[in-house]
Amino acid sequence: MIILRVTLLVFTYSYLGILSLNAQQMPMAKIREQFFTMDKVDEGALKLYKSLANTDLTKDPVMLAYHGASSAAAAGSVGGVWKKFEYFNRGKDELDKAIGLKPLDAEIRFLRLATQVNTPGFLNYKADIKRDKSFILQTLATVPANHPNAYLYLRICRFMLSYVELENAEKNIANQLVVKFNPKK
Repeated sequence: MIILRVTLLVFTYSYLGILSLNAQQMPMAKIREQFFTMDKVDEGALKLYKSLANTDLTKDPVMLAYHGASSAAAAGSVGGVWKKFEYFNRGKDELDKAIGLKPLDAEIRFLRLATQVNTPGFLNYKADIKRDKSFILQTLATVPANHPNAYLYLRICRFMLSYVELENAEKNIANQLVVKFNPKK
C-alpha cells in the first residue's frame, strides 16, 4: 500500500512538473508570429510582453531579446509618461543584454534593429541601426536556403525592405535573400 502511494505521489509530481514546464515555455514559432503581427493586434506588444512573463529569460538570450523588444514596443500601450519610459528602458536594457550574451545572433540583432527603427528620435535609441542592418544582411547571405529558420529569415528581409532605410546595394541583397528564402520560387 505504501509503495502504491509513493508511486502515485511521484507520478503526480512528475506530471505536474511537466505541465508546469510546458505552461511556462511558449513555443518559439508562436512568439515569432506574435512579434511579426503585434502591430496588427490591439495592444499586441503588451500581450506578447505579458505572455513571456513566466518564461525563464536567464537561459535563452533570444527569448530575452523578444521580451525586451516587446517591452519597448509595449511602451506605446501603457498610460503615463513614467510607465512608458519604464517599459521602454527595460526593453532596451534587455535587448542590449541579449546582444551582449550572444552578439553574433542575427535574430537578436534584428529585434534590436526593429525596435530602433520604430523608436521616436527623442529617445536616442538609433545608434546601432547601420551596424545591425549590415550584420544581418551579411549573416543571412551565408545561411543556406534550406535552413530550418528560412521562413524567419524571409520575414526579416521583408521587414527590412518595408521598414528600414536601405541603400541600393542593401536593397539588392535583401531582395536576393527574399528570393533565396522564399519556398515558392
